[in-house]
Amino acid sequence: MKKIVYYFIFLCLIVLAVIYREDITNYVTNNIIKQEKRQELKLNEYSKKKDYEYVKITNDFTINNRNELRDIFYTIIDSGMDNFSFYCDSDYKSCNDDVKEFFNDKDSLSHINNFVHPYNSFKNIKISVSNYGKITLDVSHIYTIDDIKIINEKIDEFINTNINDDMPDADKIKLFHDYIVNNTKFDTAIETSEDRLNSSSYNAYGLLINHLAICGGYTDTMAIYLDKLNIPNYRISTEEHVWNLVYFDNKWSHLDVTWDDPVTSNGVDMLMYDYYFIDTNTLITKDTTQHNFDRNIYREAQ
Repeated sequence: MKKIVYYFIFLCLIVLAVIYREDITNYVTNNIIKQEKRQELKLNEYSKKKDYEYVKITNDFTINNRNELRDIFYTIIDSGMDNFSFYCDSDYKSCNDDVKEFFNDKDSLSHINNFVHPYNSFKNIKISVSNYGKITLDVSHIYTIDDIKIINEKIDEFINTNINDDMPDADKIKLFHDYIVNNTKFDTAIETSEDRLNSSSYNAYGLLINHLAICGGYTDTMAIYLDKLNIPNYRISTEEHVWNLVYFDNKWSHLDVTWDDPVTSNGVDMLMYDYYFIDTNTLITKDTTQHNFDRNIYREAQ
């Protein structure tokens, strides 16, 4: 008899749970999730905290609609934190699905990476989504603490030896542009490798230490240098290439150090200025393949 009573009670609880599922979910969300102590976003020294037309820094980590996702991801990546959680509003029913769909759009995440300091850019991101609207990002960064220390020492050495406060920005940028080209070989061996994004040639360490680089190494090295000089910049990428966009002389211009260091058939080193501070129309006139970027994303380059 007792078993029958227990079974009846258990069945009733299941029925009630199904009938009042939404109320139970809202209760848990409002009384447990919302009462949970929220994680504080802590910015490291490389956080740029910059708003652009495509992405903006946000202080609200309770998401109400899909349009807010991009700014939340951007803000977390820009901060340099390895782990951070944000939350779905209880009235945003499709939140979990929208977060998963956004996260699976690797192109969108890759573009967001271009707006942050290279030291805060990610190599991999993992995401966990709870049934009650808690979203957690785990970020693996491209540059290690040791990498950053070595890269900073090399660039700081260049600045201390060659740069002074009285120099115009034009001279500061040209000197480093020439330094990169004159001290770097384009790494043709790794260029077509499927693992090229994991090679040191794709980052500033490979360029400054091994003197070998592909486009990511050229671009990151210039971006780190520009940030040290407080010159506004970000990176632009297509499926095949990446380069710098720099705010200089009261306008945004393209700077592609990689293509100013061409690979020659006879192995002779060349220093060029074909892609040195040019506007978008000039850039596309010169090359319509690797430089054909998405103007809806990199809107400052219009």
